[in-house]
Amino acid sequence: MPSRLRISDFGLRISLLVLLLAAPLAAQTPVASSAPTDDSLTVNVLSNRVGVGEIGQIFIKVRNGEATLPERIDVEGLDVTFSGQRSSINVVNAVSTVETTYFYRFRGDKPGTFTIPEFEIRIAARGGERVARTRPLVITIVENDGSATAAVDATKPYFGKLELVRDTFYVNELVPFTLTAYVRGRNAIHDVVSASLEHESFVMKGFREVRTDGAEVGSSYYSSAVIPSHFFALKPGSHRLGPAQVAVRVLDSDSGFGFSSLFQRTVTREMVTNTASVTVKPLPSGAPASFTGGIGTFELSARPSITTLGVGDPVSMEFEVTGTGNLRTMAAPVLSVPQNDIWKTYEANKTLNDEEDSDGFRAGKVRFSQVLIPEARVESIPEFRLSYFDPTKEEYVTLKAGPFPITMTQTTAVETPAEASSPTEAPSPAAKRPEPSFSDVLHIRTGEPRWIAVGDLGKTGPLFWIVQALCSAAFCTVLGFGLARWLAAVRQRSAVLPETLPFSRAVKRLPPSGSSRLEFYHAVARALAAWRREHPDAPSQADEILGRVSERCDAVLYSGQADADGPIAAAEAEEFVQLLRRLPRR
Repeated sequence: MPSRLRISDFGLRISLLVLLLAAPLAAQTPVASSAPTDDSLTVNVLSNRVGVGEIGQIFIKVRNGEATLPERIDVEGLDVTFSGQRSSINVVNAVSTVETTYFYRFRGDKPGTFTIPEFEIRIAARGGERVARTRPLVITIVENDGSATAAVDATKPYFGKLELVRDTFYVNELVPFTLTAYVRGRNAIHDVVSASLEHESFVMKGFREVRTDGAEVGSSYYSSAVIPSHFFALKPGSHRLGPAQVAVRVLDSDSGFGFSSLFQRTVTREMVTNTASVTVKPLPSGAPASFTGGIGTFELSARPSITTLGVGDPVSMEFEVTGTGNLRTMAAPVLSVPQNDIWKTYEANKTLNDEEDSDGFRAGKVRFSQVLIPEARVESIPEFRLSYFDPTKEEYVTLKAGPFPITMTQTTAVETPAEASSPTEAPSPAAKRPEPSFSDVLHIRTGEPRWIAVGDLGKTGPLFWIVQALCSAAFCTVLGFGLARWLAAVRQRSAVLPETLPFSRAVKRLPPSGSSRLEFYHAVARALAAWRREHPDAPSQADEILGRVSERCDAVLYSGQADADGPIAAAEAEEFVQLLRRLPRR
């Protein structure tokens, strides 16, 4: 037993010695191009548990390199697409690090567990191009119960919520609902960009009103934007609404250079809401003949345009329906009894303004206008009826208007020959046939013409040539002065044209540390302009970085800072020199 311990101790010492000798060799061995270091590539998912129809995000961060990624990732049951990128620069101890984040969006239409497989990423860096591979991601798509508490998630920086007044209603019944966008922080929402909720079996009212508010969610304060609207269903059955999409602009104070108070900007955040399961019931049978499609609670008023008319004279019936409910599916009132050969009716005209429409809470107003023509002598305009379905009472209700008394006048168009003339009246004389007259063309001369002798033309005297010479001399003088001034201006502009330097020379001409900050930042701005001229098709990553550096230069040059005329520090100058030298060159 002791001999085994000694042998094991000896083997352990030999192993430690081999590891110590192999460590320097391992440090000198180059890393394979297909296996990047841990701090150069990271892959994360915002949440690996997402509701059906909701949008999740994948973040791929690359440090000090530019990555080439696929536009789509094929996963059965998931839609995974590339959605954009964002870059930032971090400077620590005069050493700058460029970090680029690439975003993917995924969405699932049915519950289940899905795996986003690993895929290759080509990373171009200063040391050359290498190939890296991401790690697999497991995503779980869950069925959202649609409740208000399930939609609220205080672990997210922003989220959306869909709320319905009720989840069981009738066909064509007006149902109010709200979309709410939550963003963490006070006064974090700048404005609402868009909102949408679509379903082939529902008619959605547009989103026009926005109410901003705030509330405590969990232990954090969230700003909220409430967007109310309403819809109605076209067919009965069980349906799932949502998720809805809401896009808002939020305040973003991260400028990438530590100047949060000076460079505050807004960024767009897109969010999806929860889903909601609803049940749409069909209207009960036994609807009266006067039912025209209205669902809600209404009142009817009517009046004729005139009350004195003759046979064949048109009269317009004006109807006004007020109440809370669906006015868009409602048609005009109808006659209670068919009026064949008594009244001739035409199709009614409907007027419904958006500002007078009902939203399910407030009462609305709709107007109808219908033309009727009496074909016989009557004493009144008959009764009209309008039936609607009341979802609260769950029954049909009929409204009545009329009859409306009228006064019929005598008209010759329908009188009999015996009524048209009496035996004692003399017959009217026949009208005289008009004779044509051709005296409408006047003032035409018919006498002999008077001829005027033609004067001498084409002969010019000395005065004519003197005037021509003076005008020509004046024109040439003015033209000469104008040409001389134009040439002088051209020479002056040519003399003051700034020297166009290439990017490499512009970098070499940067003032050293200790020089004026204004002079140094002017030189940096000239170098950035030279790089943009030489690289018109620069990638978006480099263009965004240059834009932020330009903003910092403009802040020093044009913001009136008190220390703009002071000397520039060595660390600050070295930071920009290193940044400019890292830019790619042709």
